[in-house]
Amino acid sequence: MTDSFRKSAAPGQALTVMLACMATAFVIAGSAYAEPSPSEFTEKEMTRLKNGKSVFRPLNTSTKNGFYGGTGFAVINAPINVIFKAIQDWASYPKAYPNTIHVEEVSRKGNRHLVKMELGHQLLRITYFVEVEFDKKQRKIKFKLVTNREHDIDATHGYWRFFPQKNGSTLVAYVVAVRVPMGVINLLPKSVERKLEGGLLNIPTRLKRWIEGSNGANRARYR
Repeated sequence: MTDSFRKSAAPGQALTVMLACMATAFVIAGSAYAEPSPSEFTEKEMTRLKNGKSVFRPLNTSTKNGFYGGTGFAVINAPINVIFKAIQDWASYPKAYPNTIHVEEVSRKGNRHLVKMELGHQLLRITYFVEVEFDKKQRKIKFKLVTNREHDIDATHGYWRFFPQKNGSTLVAYVVAVRVPMGVINLLPKSVERKLEGGLLNIPTRLKRWIEGSNGANRARYR
């Protein structure tokens, strides 16, 4: 990585994947977690990112009592403007993210988008609305649940941060803290705990795979 990289700030498996997608539905309001700091990557983390792999930093309290949180990092071979366009390609979400049924923009006011989300697997379907705010100047995207609209979930908020690299790629950070109801957790085997956490923090990896696509096909469509 360049110097700027360091200075820039089966049914059971399907259920696990869906819960990872749904996890943002149960974020702890006011949870305290530190802003991701790329300058603090360990040599092992740097090696993973150089090799095209992701880095996960779960919180110490993650997987305890239904709480999941932390930061996922990935380096996407595309500039920030391409990534912003990809994240706004709502119709492609079902192709990019598992168990996403339908996503559409309902309205827009300036850089704020009202988006309807539908997730599901077999007989279970979750519908809710989120406000997504794009801030290109701060290189940040924030999202939160809209409570005066239909919502089958309690709460959600989080954000993305983007750090441009000298070679034209972008370091992406996805920060989130969530709580899944214990009624759901108690139905799952203990082995699912880390898979649920991993699926949540692995969202930047799925975005990377979607944008880069096969021979960069998807990257080209967002230019």
